[in-house]
Amino acid sequence: MELEKILLTTLGEFVIRPYRDDDEAKVLELWELSFQNQMPVDIWRWKFHNNPFGRQIMLCMNKDNLPVAMYSGIPFAANWQGRDVYFTQLIDNMSHPDFRQASSGRKSLFVQTAEHFFDVYGGQRGSIFYYGFPGKKHFKLGKILLNYSLIADGGHYLFADSIQIKKKNFLSFGKVRKISSVEKEFDVLWDAASRYYPFAIKRNRTFLQWRFCNHPTKQYHIYTYKSLTGKLLAYIVILIHGSIVKIVDIFSLPGQAPLFKIFQQIMVELQQNSIFQIEVWLPQKHFIYNYLIAFGFKPKPEPLGIITTGRFFNDELNFNYINDTIYYTMGDGDLF
Repeated sequence: MELEKILLTTLGEFVIRPYRDDDEAKVLELWELSFQNQMPVDIWRWKFHNNPFGRQIMLCMNKDNLPVAMYSGIPFAANWQGRDVYFTQLIDNMSHPDFRQASSGRKSLFVQTAEHFFDVYGGQRGSIFYYGFPGKKHFKLGKILLNYSLIADGGHYLFADSIQIKKKNFLSFGKVRKISSVEKEFDVLWDAASRYYPFAIKRNRTFLQWRFCNHPTKQYHIYTYKSLTGKLLAYIVILIHGSIVKIVDIFSLPGQAPLFKIFQQIMVELQQNSIFQIEVWLPQKHFIYNYLIAFGFKPKPEPLGIITTGRFFNDELNFNYINDTIYYTMGDGDLF
């Protein structure tokens, strides 16, 4: 597969090629033009320069060597039924307002940039599964133009008032701790639990360190539960957003007690600060979803218009399997 592709259009010649480090300033200018907002440099570099799993960015450049379209994603090491693979979150895709009508054949520059992105990075050369959390408008466009499909019925949202979390008596001698760094024990937990997450991003030390500890602007709170012998059994990552707590990531071996003990500790701390509302996005078919229902969480309509979507690049995959086995949280994205 050629990395570069030349397009001839009524507006001249364009070149589609992968992003280079020296494109940064020009791409950030394109971001501001496209979204009428600024992308902080430290966030950009955290996503695309410092990601330990690599980067996937395709640009469409005009004759002046300026980017006019971008299609990109953040790759992650993932597990597919014991196989080491990559998933990619599609993110920050954009086009220059002055070039949105430019086309080569019947396809816009943006669509051709996206197609070349998948040709270069999809399948055996890169990621087997691409996913995102778009709103309704962008999902509809992606479905028509780029073969996006709903994943896990579009996603499920749970909400709880901390006062209404049910009281449960679990026989447990472990300990809940709030931590500021992640150690090798998270690799051990992932190895022990991965078979219960057959289609999921690897929640190991490398992922957690980059995603939560190294984030340049957000302060996440990581809670763990260890057994009496010191074995890590579960963790929860939260982000406090005003009067609402978002569960950004949650992971556990089977068994309700470790997660409930963490929730008990979180509830005490939140109520001391007059914070009572908790929300989380999860696939409905995973046991952690059922645990949260048992704890007192309630399904509610998704409040932000987020639709979980995906596209796969392996002949052995199908959407029935993905919908039945996928595990994701908002930790798999960059919204929170």
